[in-house]
Order: sequence, then structure tokens, then C-alpha cells
Amino acid sequence: MDDLTHVSGARRFGGGHFDVLLEGGPAGLPATARERSAPAGTGRIKVPYLGGYEHFERTEDTDGANDDASRIVVFHWTMRTKIAE
Repeated sequence: MDDLTHVSGARRFGGGHFDVLLEGGPAGLPATARERSAPAGTGRIKVPYLGGYEHFERTEDTDGANDDASRIVVFHWTMRTKIAE
């Protein structure tokens, strides 16, 4: 698995977006899917992967009130669901 501990400095994106890092879940989930931006205040992220979705939840400052462009917000894997056909 790629080393995901290094992410270039957090930055604020236009429209109130912040850097997030997705931790846990399948080892094959690419680093490019784990380092992304999300709107300020986001509490859950769902990532499509191999015929299903990987679900990640924010574990700190869950109300988003303390979003700060100087830090990376970490989301932890909680579950996987399959895509309904």
C-alpha cells in the first residue's frame, strides 16, 4: 500500500473545500482516491470501488464548525456496500 502519511500541506480550495485523507478500508484503494478535497462540514464520504462503495466517516469535529485550512481532516473507513443492480 502506498505511504499515505505524507500529504503536501493542507490548503483551502475554492468554495470552502478542505483537504481530507481517507484511512482504512481495502488495501487496493489507490492513494489518488484517498487524498481529496471535500466541502467544509462534510461528515461522510462514499467512494465507488470494485462494484461497490467504501464508506468513510469523519471522527473529529463532526459538526464541521472547526474546519481549518491549515490542517488535513481525517476520515476513517466504516463499511463497504455493494452497488444495486
